[in-house]
Amino acid sequence: MSIKSALTAIHSEAGLSRYLHEIRSFPLLDASEEVMYARRLRDAGDSEAAYRLVTSHLRLAAKIALKYRRYGLPIADLISEANVGLMLAVRRFDPEKGFRLATYAAWWIKASVQEFVLRSWSLVKLGTTAAQKKLFFNLQKLKRRLGTPDDGELSPEQVKQISDHLQVKQTDVVEMNGRIRGDMTLNVQLSDEEGEQWQDRVADSSPDPETLLVEAGDRERQKAALSEALCALSPRERTIVEARYMADEQRTLDDLANTFGISRERIRQIEQRALQRIKSTLCARLPELAAASASA
Repeated sequence: MSIKSALTAIHSEAGLSRYLHEIRSFPLLDASEEVMYARRLRDAGDSEAAYRLVTSHLRLAAKIALKYRRYGLPIADLISEANVGLMLAVRRFDPEKGFRLATYAAWWIKASVQEFVLRSWSLVKLGTTAAQKKLFFNLQKLKRRLGTPDDGELSPEQVKQISDHLQVKQTDVVEMNGRIRGDMTLNVQLSDEEGEQWQDRVADSSPDPETLLVEAGDRERQKAALSEALCALSPRERTIVEARYMADEQRTLDDLANTFGISRERIRQIEQRALQRIKSTLCARLPELAAASASA
């Protein structure tokens, strides 16, 4: 099966069903097979090994991509971006770290899809800080919990609740809600006399192509550095950090304490130690990242 041609056929629910059915035909790998193929790819650049690793995880990529359907983007594009993240993960996967590829790849897949959504979803340039991304991908879910329609306004009390929950500014919540409610707000008439619309006052802040290429390279290097830092953690440390900062629904210290059967304070200590290790690893790579960015 040609994955690329199969993706182009996903223009309906029937096409999606066919694609999901076809990728289920690829066999899953057990741990020993995964390590064998990963070593063959790393040591010899074996394309057959890469194929086995990628195709055995296409179901994972599709599953993650489907979680982002609510943003109204073509499902074929979402799955394609998920597959790009999967291929990046396969290329960087180190079988000696002791993690399964699925655990490692999930982060790369999610990051690839989220960046695609942020690039494509709105005509208005969305924020790209960690806090703004967190707000963008959680606002609709929190609105539903509060009983507010996706395209509905938020009351001051609801704005404060969301602001406190996500630890972002209330003004950021209001602004992001306005953007998510739809680009049709850009067509609001500002003046009956002049026919001026809101979109006429929106400055074009789009970077030029050269800047986009440099920024894309920087993001790629930063993601690789973060991935390496995460791989340096113990399994428990990584699980806690991912659950606290990278999951769709961040887990609380109390929740993790129950999961691991230790105290809340001990979870906090492990989290802080892991974050410090990540920080140290990233700081050690700062000169390399800066040099690469300068030469780009």
